[in-house]
Amino acid sequence: MKIWQGTPPKECDVCQRDLNDVFVDGNTQTGLWAILCPNCHSRISIGIGTGRGQRYQCQNNAWVKVAG
Repeated sequence: MKIWQGTPPKECDVCQRDLNDVFVDGNTQTGLWAILCPNCHSRISIGIGTGRGQRYQCQNNAWVKVAG
């Protein structure tokens, strides 16, 4: 199990909405990486996987990598 090691993100870098239980640390269509809510991820990211992005889910007060 891989756990997010940095400061836990609080909001989406694009729309500034609060991150509740899922976020993606992902590469966007512009080539920039961002912390994305699920909605922004579906609109502007290039996917999940190596070099694309990782999906994290809050489990027991820790952000656990669940995909990517």
